[in-house]
Amino acid sequence: MTTLSQAQNQDPWAEYMTPTEIHNLFSQYIGNFTMEMTVGIGSSKPTIFMMDSSHQMLLGGRFLEMKQQGDMMGMDYQSITTLGFNTTDKQIALTTLTNMGTGTLSMFGEWNEITKSATLYGKLTNPVTKNTIKVKQIISFPDKDTILIESFDQEGNKPEVKTVQYKFIRK
Repeated sequence: MTTLSQAQNQDPWAEYMTPTEIHNLFSQYIGNFTMEMTVGIGSSKPTIFMMDSSHQMLLGGRFLEMKQQGDMMGMDYQSITTLGFNTTDKQIALTTLTNMGTGTLSMFGEWNEITKSATLYGKLTNPVTKNTIKVKQIISFPDKDTILIESFDQEGNKPEVKTVQYKFIRK
């Protein structure tokens, strides 16, 4: 595995193509996990949904794919999340697709090596109001068996609120 500093001393295309220690960190989360999705955070009674999540590295160790499947309010739930690190712009990228909508959530942000976390930013369109929702997600790796994604939304002049938390726990 090439370190980020070694890759930076290479040809720019070689650096762009070479997985780094951040990719190595992502690869430590291959396997089967339980996803605990908590919605309605801040309400008097948040709801927790439990789902299966299968994780694998894609494209030569460059992206972590996390596939979720389960039941949400009596409906089949499926989701695919990819997580990557761009060695050129030093951005973490997270993309989520789900069968609960036709939109794609794409988020980008800075990696914090000290905390092993990233704060990512993106946007969605509210299907009811058609307004833009600014989304912030904080993804962290608290230990070798856990990934935590905290999601915050801000729409219009309303304050930012924590809306969903995804906790992936190794089986």
